[in-house]
Amino acid sequence: MQLTVTAPPSLAPIPLAVAADNHITREALTAVLAEDPEIDVIGSTCDIEAVEDFLDLPELRVMLINMSLGAEGRPATGIGLIERCKARRPDVGILSLKHVVDEALLRAALDAGADACCLATTPQPRLLKAIKAVAEGATWLDPEISRVLLHPRELPAAPRLSPRERAILRLIVDGYSNGEIAGRLKCATSTVHTHVLSLFRKLGVHDRVSAAVSALRSGLV
Repeated sequence: MQLTVTAPPSLAPIPLAVAADNHITREALTAVLAEDPEIDVIGSTCDIEAVEDFLDLPELRVMLINMSLGAEGRPATGIGLIERCKARRPDVGILSLKHVVDEALLRAALDAGADACCLATTPQPRLLKAIKAVAEGATWLDPEISRVLLHPRELPAAPRLSPRERAILRLIVDGYSNGEIAGRLKCATSTVHTHVLSLFRKLGVHDRVSAAVSALRSGLV
């Protein structure tokens, strides 16, 4: 009996598109990824509007986004893009590539729907693993990013308050004015005012609302 041996079919490369807000970054990422036979870069852009065209491609499996997730005084371009991509194509894996580790923005990217977060400095073999994981519907966090999310920075120690300062802070949280606090504690309004200024200094705030928020977060009341 004659046996026919068939060679196993080669795995098709992963169709991937790159969206970056800097043309040098876009070209570098495209060049690096194009070298890998397991990845098929089907498009790249610095134009956020052009990303919509990539989402119309049925073969697209992974979108790599390297756009600003947001900074002081700037719109969160990357966050909005991740949300729109996931809304239109929930089947496409989103990999957010970041230049710096920022816990708040990392969590925002994941909340927006990112399936993976890596650093721009992630070695190519690890980046490929992340792309494969996302293409298969899994999630991936770069080790350095995982450490930030799983072991967040410790909060600063709560300031030392005197019993009178603590009592006044509790009444501030309850919404009492300086005059009302003075009446309840049977002291002069000027004395309460002095204590309030001391509280602001110790808490590092400049108003009563911020003092109340700090008190609640720190468990001071």
